[in-house]
Amino acid sequence: MDLLDSQAIKRSTISFPGGKNMRFALIVLTTVSCNLIGSAIYAEGPPVQPQTIEDVFSNGVLEPEPAPAPGVSDLPAGSNLPTDADNQLIQTPAEQPTAYFTEQNCPSATCNSQSACNCEACSCNACTLCDRIPLLNKFPSDRCFDDFVMPVSNPVWSIDPRSLTYVRGVFINQMISAQTPVLGAGDLQVYALQLGIALNERLSIIAVKDGYNTLQTRGVGNSQGWSDIGLGLKYVLIRDVENQFLLSGGLIYEATNGSSRVFQGNGDSVWTPYLSVGKQIGNGHLIASTGYHVPGDTAEESQSIYYSVHYDHPITSKLSAVAELNGIVYTKSGQALPLSIEGGDWINLGSSSVAGNNFISTAIGANYRLNSCLSLAGVWEFPITGRKDLMDSRTTATLTLQF
Repeated sequence: MDLLDSQAIKRSTISFPGGKNMRFALIVLTTVSCNLIGSAIYAEGPPVQPQTIEDVFSNGVLEPEPAPAPGVSDLPAGSNLPTDADNQLIQTPAEQPTAYFTEQNCPSATCNSQSACNCEACSCNACTLCDRIPLLNKFPSDRCFDDFVMPVSNPVWSIDPRSLTYVRGVFINQMISAQTPVLGAGDLQVYALQLGIALNERLSIIAVKDGYNTLQTRGVGNSQGWSDIGLGLKYVLIRDVENQFLLSGGLIYEATNGSSRVFQGNGDSVWTPYLSVGKQIGNGHLIASTGYHVPGDTAEESQSIYYSVHYDHPITSKLSAVAELNGIVYTKSGQALPLSIEGGDWINLGSSSVAGNNFISTAIGANYRLNSCLSLAGVWEFPITGRKDLMDSRTTATLTLQF
C-alpha cells in the first residue's frame, strides 16, 4: 500500500476515535482501493468511445475464435484420421457427386432389366426409343455380347446365335439375269419385318420370314403378293461370356400361306433344323450358320443344305465393316417345274433337275450403330460361282431396333 493510502488510514483513525471506528474505516478504504485497482486493470489500452444501441447492432455479433484442433497425440485410441477424399468433401460441400449409371440404378426401363451375366452393358443415353414399346421391354436381350453385329445377307437363314429381343425391317432388291430360263431379265423386291423375343438368356422365339413381294420379269410380267411365314425357336446351347463364344440350335417352320404369283405358297410347309455359332476373334466377330431344308411335300419343293458365314470388324465405335459368304447345296430335286435352276433362300421352285447343284454368293457392306438400340446395315451381294439361279446381284438393307 502506498504512502497516500497510509495517510488516509491515519486520518480516518483520528476522525473516528475508538476501535470500532478504526475497523470501519479500514473496511471502507480497502473496498474503495480494490475497485480502483480493478478499474485500472480493465481500462488499459486505447480509450473506447461510447456507443449507442444502433452502433452495437450494426457491428453484428462477434464470432468466437475457433478452438485449436487437438494434437495427434490427444486423439482417443481407435480414432481414424480423415482422408484426402473426406477433406475434399468437407471443403467443397457445394460440389455435387458425379452419378455413374450402372445396370442396377440406370433410369431407363430397358436397362433396368437385370442381365444374367451381370455385366455393365446398358447405355442409358440411348434407350429412350426402346422405352416407348413397353411390351417388348419385358423381354430384354442378352446384353453380354453387344459387340456382335447381326448378319445381313441371307436374312432368313443366317441366324444370329444370341438370345435377342428385336424388331427388324428388311428390304431386298434382287436383280434377275437375262439368261434365266422362262423368267428372263427382271427384279424382285421384298419388304419384310422380322421379330425376335428373348424369353431368357438362352431361349428365344424368332420370326424370320414374312412380308410383301413385288416381281417384274420379261418372261411372266409383273406380279405381287405375300410371302410365306417362317417361325421358330432358338436355344443357346453354349454361352461363354468370358471367351465371347456362343453355340445355338433350333427349328424353323415355314408355312404355305403366301401367294403363288410370286412363287410362294407351294408345297406343304418346310421344316429347317439349324445350328449357329458365334465367336469374337480379336476385335472382330465371326458368325456361322448351317441347316437342312426338309419340305413336307418333296414333290413340290426341293431339299437342300445351306450355310452362311458372317464376319464384322469395327472401324470406329459406331461403324463396322461386314463381309459374308452364303451357299446352298441341293440334295434332292422336286417335281414341280422342269427346270435346272432354283430360287435360293427366298423362293423354292421345286425344280426337277437341281440335285447336286451348288450356289455360292458373297456380300460386302457395313453396319452403323445409331445408338445402343438402333442400327442400320446394308450389303451388296453377288454370285461367285458360274451358277446364278435367280440372283444376278442383290442389295439388302436392314434397320434393327434391339431391346
